[in-house]
Amino acid sequence: MIQRIQTIFLGLVVILGIVSSFLPILGFSGYEADFIMNHYKTIAVEDATIISKNMGVGVLQGIVLLVAIATIFLYKKRSLQMKLGKLNLLLITAQITAIVLYSDVVKEAIGPNVEDVLVSFKIGAIIPVLSLILTYLAIRFIKKDDALVRSADRLR
Repeated sequence: MIQRIQTIFLGLVVILGIVSSFLPILGFSGYEADFIMNHYKTIAVEDATIISKNMGVGVLQGIVLLVAIATIFLYKKRSLQMKLGKLNLLLITAQITAIVLYSDVVKEAIGPNVEDVLVSFKIGAIIPVLSLILTYLAIRFIKKDDALVRSADRLR
């Protein structure tokens, strides 16, 4: 059933994932230049040269979107829906980890002294955390639906 609350949560995960593909995740300030990191690459602000490619974050975002869409349409199979939701939690956690690891790679590529590079969070850094929370809430409501159906089956 598409009108359930967990479908709304998973739909928000999909919408946030699509929007985050176009937003910057992190900003870096080096010695003489500024850099912006998005899901696919890190570029210099002034001349748009690519400093680092971070396709892993973008690929994980795509997989998260596909799993969330599949979870929405498997509403008749609640146990599989819960398993896919837990897989999505794992994938989002891996995406957050990949963002942190790629930020270390970018800091090393910017300058010789890593401590002098300042990192600032952009709006795209919040979206994986929101997706994590929304996916957790969806799993919780799927469990509630499953418990409700099981209790109704016991009464028959």
